[in-house]
Amino acid sequence: MITVFGGIGIFLLGMSMLTNGLKEIAGEALKRWLNNFTKGTFSSLFTGLVMTILMQSSTATTLLTVGFVSAGLISFSQSIGVIIGANIGSTSTGWIISLLGFKISLQAMSLPIIGIGAFMQFIAPVNIKKYGGVLVGFGLLFLGIDFLQQGMNSAHDIISFESLNTNSFFSSFLLILIGIIMTIIMQASSASMAATLAALFSGAIDYEQAAYLVIGQNIGTTATALFASIGSSIAAKRTAITHLLFNIITAIIITIFFKYILIITEAITVSISGNFDETLGLAIFHTLFSVIGAILFVPFIKPFARFLEKLLPEKENALTKDLDSNLVSVPSAALEVSYKTLIQMMKQLTLLLLELIQTKKVPPYFDKKLDEVEEAIEITRKFLDSVQSSSTKIRNKHIDIIHALDHLHRLVNVFREKQRLEAINLHGAIMNQLHETMFLVDGYFEENEIFEIEKLLEQDSQKMAEERRRRRNEYLERSVVNETQIDVAVSKVQSILWIDRLVYHYWRASARLASYQDDER
Repeated sequence: MITVFGGIGIFLLGMSMLTNGLKEIAGEALKRWLNNFTKGTFSSLFTGLVMTILMQSSTATTLLTVGFVSAGLISFSQSIGVIIGANIGSTSTGWIISLLGFKISLQAMSLPIIGIGAFMQFIAPVNIKKYGGVLVGFGLLFLGIDFLQQGMNSAHDIISFESLNTNSFFSSFLLILIGIIMTIIMQASSASMAATLAALFSGAIDYEQAAYLVIGQNIGTTATALFASIGSSIAAKRTAITHLLFNIITAIIITIFFKYILIITEAITVSISGNFDETLGLAIFHTLFSVIGAILFVPFIKPFARFLEKLLPEKENALTKDLDSNLVSVPSAALEVSYKTLIQMMKQLTLLLLELIQTKKVPPYFDKKLDEVEEAIEITRKFLDSVQSSSTKIRNKHIDIIHALDHLHRLVNVFREKQRLEAINLHGAIMNQLHETMFLVDGYFEENEIFEIEKLLEQDSQKMAEERRRRRNEYLERSVVNETQIDVAVSKVQSILWIDRLVYHYWRASARLASYQDDER
């Protein structure tokens, strides 16, 4: 069993190095591909298939898809096609192992590959080193299979599957459960598939038992995406649940028609190799699992997406509750409601800043509130995309709103920077003055006095710019004459620059909102 565990470990290490190396080589291209070629159902499916084959990891494709959906770069409906394609692409590992893994001496082949790859990583130019990592990963992958094969030859003496008769419903269910647990523990369906193929090749399990394990492994592989979706957006949660439901529903159907699927698998295997090769048959069974699921799901992607959207509705952002899509046909009304939304965002940021300065610490809900503003900015952008300005006056107001929105986006980024607490600790007097200003600003917000806010922030921004120039030179001069340490001087400079950016973007956002209101006069 030690050899089996060691083989799994080497395989996982190889798979990780192979996947990371391939992502480093083609990662940006794959991201662009995912973003550009997921417009239709079949293009999404094909994208997921090719990306998974190239990266040799459906988990990597799924996590990338969850991230893209969460960021709003692709729609939830598009992600379903990618997930289905990734499921089909994940079966490529089984094909590689069954066609090559048990036909040649893996150790004799893998060791030279590992050696060449390792030397490339140490002595090759920087732009070539990443290819060495891929070679090492590929070599370790096959070395792990070799150790698995050796270990499985003796494993059946320790762990017996003979009592698990596949004609029994309980035994079949137990095998599926074992497959789920295997994949969750290994965090890679490829590794559990490799272990299953090695066990089948060595005779530790029979073909039908291996097929039931594969069904469980297809369910278990969804665990990583489910864990990754925790704390993510609703869209990301929907994508992860899609992956789970797709595999569970397909697993139920395959289990119901298990005997018929085996007959089809055997016929395909014989037509390819001339006789029934069990390891190749298992790879084909794995592919059929995903292909049948795709055939069943693809026609119902849109209804399925609508069902999940109702099951997991978006939580309404309180800041954007007034952005009614029906208003976009009336540009003046759409811009007015956008203006009010931006005012609400600035009020929320003002309250956060006041508390930050007053308590001199980041409150526990700080990042959550920033996320709300950031989400509101994105929702407002999409809303404004649908507004078609007609007259010159409306167009100018539209431009003011977009400029203000851009400054608010930059302001949120400033709020997230690490210098926020340094500024409070190193520039207490300045921050106290800023607190007084923002307290007045908060009061003006309640009275809808945007012009007063703009004047107040303009004065503070100009004073802050002068203060920043003076203090920056002063801190650096002190470090030169050894009156202060360089790292302290640099920290003070960075934090004064942070305050300057903060006040500037506050002022420019308010200036654009004041310009918007000025057009009303």
